[in-house]
Amino acid sequence: MLQISELEYAYGEKPVLRGLGLEVAAGEIHGILGQNGAGKTTLFRLLAGWLKPHAGTVHWQGEALAKQQTAFLETDPYFYPYLSGMEYLRLIRNDADRIQQWSQIFDLPLEELAEDYSTGMQKKLAFLGVLLQERPLLILDEPFNGVDFAGNEVMMAVIRRSGLLKGATLISSHVLQTLTHVCDRISLLKDGHIAHIVERADFPALEALIRAETTGHLDQLFEGWD
Repeated sequence: MLQISELEYAYGEKPVLRGLGLEVAAGEIHGILGQNGAGKTTLFRLLAGWLKPHAGTVHWQGEALAKQQTAFLETDPYFYPYLSGMEYLRLIRNDADRIQQWSQIFDLPLEELAEDYSTGMQKKLAFLGVLLQERPLLILDEPFNGVDFAGNEVMMAVIRRSGLLKGATLISSHVLQTLTHVCDRISLLKDGHIAHIVERADFPALEALIRAETTGHLDQLFEGWD
């Protein structure tokens, strides 16, 4: 189990996370939903060990979470120049058989330079990179951005199977439907803490609520238009 307790972080005088607490079971796919600037990426960078919390603790299976236990897919992955897709994957895990197994998921030109890939192809390559690490905590920050429809379907199918590895998966997306398709539960991140956790049975009600909150004011704005 992933246990996050009283996590706090601020950029200068601006607090981002305020005593955030969350538990995610092994094998669970857990969504993090919040508006832009809510702190989703900050939370993920803290879990991945890229940032150090100002307060609070993070444990996996009862022990302090180590950076080596996390695999983190950034929103905008970076690739060193002049590396082919295959060379990039080999830097992550120099195991030809395992690379071959995972690379069958997507039809990527691994012998071409990664910097010449389209945005969607780069995201798929980075996704393969985090899968190759096979670490217990999989952290996916907006994994579907820039990926075409077919690629999104494949990624969602893989994510749904990630629970079979007995680790935990945390995933954020600005498209609610992608979370409801793959997640077991969804946490609403607001004002620096988890405001509410929604179970799968309540996903339809969550979609209706967010739709009403985000588009309901448009009816008033359009009233009187010709």
